[in-house]
Amino acid sequence: MLNYNIKGTEVPITDELRGYVEKKLAHAEKFLHGDTTTHVDIELEHQQLRHGDKHRAEFTVSVAGTVYRAGRWAESLHGAIDLAIDEITAELSRDKEKRVHMVRRSASKIKDYLRGWRDKV
Repeated sequence: MLNYNIKGTEVPITDELRGYVEKKLAHAEKFLHGDTTTHVDIELEHQQLRHGDKHRAEFTVSVAGTVYRAGRWAESLHGAIDLAIDEITAELSRDKEKRVHMVRRSASKIKDYLRGWRDKV
């Protein structure tokens, strides 16, 4: 399970809201490859504007010295959480794909080097 803090600005943090955020964070957790140093800060905000209420969800994920951040506004708090978690999941997925690509490319170069060395012997 992730280490996380939830902060609410003009939003009471209920058990239902905490459970909803935990459920959504489970989708992003698969990209963190079980890193125990991962810390997630979640900030939820409600603002009353002239043209209606707006809600903001902001996620900040710190993993091994790298910080990922996503924040979104929506008409409902659950909608803002959904949009922000989709953004942070896409960012984590993109980073994981880059790391996997680098490892595979490096392994390919090592294999090519060894094949060339084997042919010389």
